Amino acid sequence: MSELKDAIQRWQEHCKYVQEMTAVNTALNRIASEKRKALAKKDYQYFTSEYFPHYCFDKETGKPILNADFHNDFAYKVKRDKNFFGVAEWPREHAKSVHCTIILPLWLYINGELDGLILTSKSQDAAIRLLSDIQAELQYNQRLIEDFGEMYNEGSWELGNFVTNQNVFFIALGRGQSPRGIRYKGKRPNMGISDDIDDDEIVNNQSRVIKVVEWLLGAFYGALDIRQSRFIMVGNRFHPKQVLAHIVGDVEEGDPKRKGLHHSLVYATTDGTLEGNPTWHQKFTKEALHRRFNLIGSIMALREYFHKYVIKGKRFKAEWIQWDKVPALKEMDCMVVYFDPSYKSSTSNDYKAIRFWGRKGIKRYLIDAYVRQTTITQAVKWMYDLYESIPSELRANIDWWMEDVFLQDQFFQDFEEEAELRGYYLPIRGDKRQKPEKFARIEAMTPMYERGHVIWNEAKRKSPDMQTGYLQYMGFEKGSPINDDAPDADEGANEKMNKKTFKQKFKPMLGYDENPNRW
Repeated sequence: MSELKDAIQRWQEHCKYVQEMTAVNTALNRIASEKRKALAKKDYQYFTSEYFPHYCFDKETGKPILNADFHNDFAYKVKRDKNFFGVAEWPREHAKSVHCTIILPLWLYINGELDGLILTSKSQDAAIRLLSDIQAELQYNQRLIEDFGEMYNEGSWELGNFVTNQNVFFIALGRGQSPRGIRYKGKRPNMGISDDIDDDEIVNNQSRVIKVVEWLLGAFYGALDIRQSRFIMVGNRFHPKQVLAHIVGDVEEGDPKRKGLHHSLVYATTDGTLEGNPTWHQKFTKEALHRRFNLIGSIMALREYFHKYVIKGKRFKAEWIQWDKVPALKEMDCMVVYFDPSYKSSTSNDYKAIRFWGRKGIKRYLIDAYVRQTTITQAVKWMYDLYESIPSELRANIDWWMEDVFLQDQFFQDFEEEAELRGYYLPIRGDKRQKPEKFARIEAMTPMYERGHVIWNEAKRKSPDMQTGYLQYMGFEKGSPINDDAPDADEGANEKMNKKTFKQKFKPMLGYDENPNRW
């Protein structure tokens, strides 16, 4: 009972805050009001800034925060399509609920496009809490009331189930609750929202997940007006097989997205990497984002801000990655630089992985690395820079490799152009080995990691390239959304080092055995 009392008190405090933040200047004349209304109905950014300053105010700087481009783009797509069906897969702290369950529905409301809304979440209490934020705006937002009239309906204003005095109804439903038969004065709801319907418990039980998916697509979506209705699912992907993933359709790698669905997929950075610039640059600085990523760790940052679920150390354990001092290059038995350029020449998709390895005895040392979603041109430049950083008397001791198919393909031109600029050709060779299946090849390296035969350069530990490679090892698993270009390059380098050291140590004996029958 005290928990309910506390929730009501928090809601009342929120309502008071809304009322205070949206106070109206009574000197405003009616003409100005009409201009505001006309602009608000067509301009989503204006509607957000003018009527919801309490959601758009930076308490630290004292300045308003503008919407991100993806907020506005999504809102306009929803408004244009009266039968919109889509998913807003946005990162944590990127105003998913504020826009999709508060501001956007109210924008449709003032445009006369909302008859009724049903909202669902992981529980009815969670759904009521989300819906109560809309209720607070309708009852206490003075700017909305000033321009669009009184909406509070004293006779039908319960938490989780209320009707405005303009006969628009709102109902909160917990996951799995029956929405069948919901209507008001003969009208079915024409908007349905699912917000944070996944939780950490249900995602680990696929039979329960499938039941929720079927409920959303069947009973919940089926409760909306078949002639004209909008459906929005809101969330971030923290598990590869959660409800949201099933609704989108791309549960397994290569699966097609659901036909007819609009998928608004947004990462916290513009290039989808931990080192990138903020997508919502109107709110976050690069330094603030990186501070958060560093505090929670790369694996959790990828999960919460980039929709990438890393199963930490399922094949390669975290404790197997040993960081230590690397011997001097002149002490190495052999050294290999292996380049896995991936199949894409653009900065998206796969990573360009260059791994510099040395071997001394049974120990293998990762000396340096380049693991980035970048162009071939940039990767080739880095290889030349690496070559020039190595003492000239040791350069001949290093073997440079990349897969032969790439060396003969479109990437050859990049090497040609860099050679002309530098005045020499990099001594790189094509690896013509017929490689077995990639997963099996990479997994075959686990014994040498487990036995402590692999050392990663402690001096490069904080390098983004080393950390990206580390994450790829931690996320290595069949069906994982995490790229595996660094482990793939390492497998190629390891195979070359094995062959080189085997040839160096194997000394053939010529002659014959005078006593072939001895034991």
